[in-house]
Amino acid sequence: MQAANGKLVELIDDQKGFDRLCDSLSDVKYLAFDTEFVRTNTFYPKLGLLQIADPVRCYLVDPLRILSWNDFTLLLENNNVTFCIHSCSEDLNLLHTSINSMPVRLFDSQIAAAFLGLGFSLSYQGLVLQLLDKSIPKDETRSDWMKRPLSNAQLQYAANDVCYLLDLKEILWDKLVDKKVIAWFEEECANQVALAEEFERKENWKKSFVNISKSWKLADDNLYRLQKLCFWREIKARESNKPRNWIAKDSDLFDIANHEFKSISVSDMEYLDLSDNRFVFRYGKEIVELLANDQSNIQTIDRAQLSTPLQPSLRKKLKCCQTVVKELADKLSLAPELLARKRLLQGLVRDFDNYGELRWQGELGGWRRELLEPAVRKFFQ
Repeated sequence: MQAANGKLVELIDDQKGFDRLCDSLSDVKYLAFDTEFVRTNTFYPKLGLLQIADPVRCYLVDPLRILSWNDFTLLLENNNVTFCIHSCSEDLNLLHTSINSMPVRLFDSQIAAAFLGLGFSLSYQGLVLQLLDKSIPKDETRSDWMKRPLSNAQLQYAANDVCYLLDLKEILWDKLVDKKVIAWFEEECANQVALAEEFERKENWKKSFVNISKSWKLADDNLYRLQKLCFWREIKARESNKPRNWIAKDSDLFDIANHEFKSISVSDMEYLDLSDNRFVFRYGKEIVELLANDQSNIQTIDRAQLSTPLQPSLRKKLKCCQTVVKELADKLSLAPELLARKRLLQGLVRDFDNYGELRWQGELGGWRRELLEPAVRKFFQ
């Protein structure tokens, strides 16, 4: 079998072959990489296939036949090897949660395209067509990657998903160098690895309540209860490996937290007429016990984290910031969504309102702060 660009395709479906492959690739400077996975009824995605390409051929690794990932972990953590991935976030999350390792050096072709003004969230197929004038079919997107044996059509599709990545990397790298944005690009790739690590940091699960719609409307005691419920759901979803909304719907957690009494019983929850009528049967007693216990494992509520509606004066500041982002992005030929999406700017404005200063933290630090702070400071004086 050959990939769309003529590279030979080799299927690796045993441990010895995989270990030999990892060892042979340890001296290769750039490797194309992708994964195929299934995530229909689980919290964590199930790894169905792993694709790697070097300058000569494509390798398709059957993870269901792999018992030890030690040699592959060494390859991921080899500082002399750069993994070229298109739209890396899901792949990084999958690697982090399944084998507890991620690349130390990363080249994301989707991020590179955004820095070059080619489009934000541009697909691999779109980028290949734009830069290489090649068409790649996308007809196996919904395949069952856990079923064996994999069909020739699936294997062909999987190989095509990595066969052009190294060609894209060469073109994009030269363009990034010419534009003098390599430092920003590499910082953003490193940010993606850091974000994947944050996903499984337990302290961050305690902040998940801020994502519940209208949580800002709750009184402090009720908000405290919502925080406990959402933290419980994060743990339960991971322990049972089930999607969050299979454990509990957002609206149901909100309704329980918004219960008018300080304590709640199973019958109280039944009276609430929750959208998932199985919830009380499955978890009612557990929730009663959870909310009756002390709050020592939950951090202090910081209402500044909540997405409260912006007052008119703050909406005006947000609008000014959005204008600056568009003007800077146009001037630098960047995708404006890459520079700063509305969510980040809303957080910046809220932080100023709550703390009296601009707080350039998280994604807004580094190269984004370098560009934006001088231009937006005048709106917050």
